Amino acid sequence: MFKRIIFLFIIPMVIVSCKHETVFTEVKVNNRYSMKIPDYLQPCTDLHKDASMQYQNVEKDIYAMVIDEKKKTMQDYSLDYDLDTYFNNIASQGFADNIKDGKVSIPGRQEIGGHKALIAEVTGKIENKEVYYKLGLIETPYEFYQILVWTRGENKEELEPDIVKMVESFQELPHPAEELPDPKISDSVTINQNWDAAK
Repeated sequence: MFKRIIFLFIIPMVIVSCKHETVFTEVKVNNRYSMKIPDYLQPCTDLHKDASMQYQNVEKDIYAMVIDEKKKTMQDYSLDYDLDTYFNNIASQGFADNIKDGKVSIPGRQEIGGHKALIAEVTGKIENKEVYYKLGLIETPYEFYQILVWTRGENKEELEPDIVKMVESFQELPHPAEELPDPKISDSVTINQNWDAAK
């Protein structure tokens, strides 16, 4: 009987000490970029109509998506953004309208996949439940990428290491040179304003 009591006492200790380590799988999206995705996420198609990558786990209540915008297409609409203006004018704007008491943190600057990136946190409420978002914005010579991963506020501590690893695993794959945006005039031409000297 005493041995049985000891055995029952040991089992919970073993379960607590053996924390599950998340397994990640690299996923390539349309041969344009890759990310490492946790094994508990499954592909889906109903998070956002413009997202090129979408994953979710409804039971864990965690969701991830990527929206990419070609600079060349933006140039056709006379949109000349750098990383900061893209963040302020596009990436962070939707939260104020869709999240009650939404707050966007001051973004931190870092490099992801060799490219400039801004990383911010968004908190607030949806249907009176606390939510937590991690927003990663990456600028490459070809595109802007918005990486968004979110879950319930109470899940932040448990899932944040996986969320950070997802965002920081981003890698842009080689693009055709013709997809580069046209160079700005100021980048390649010096205009001589002294008309008399040009005669």
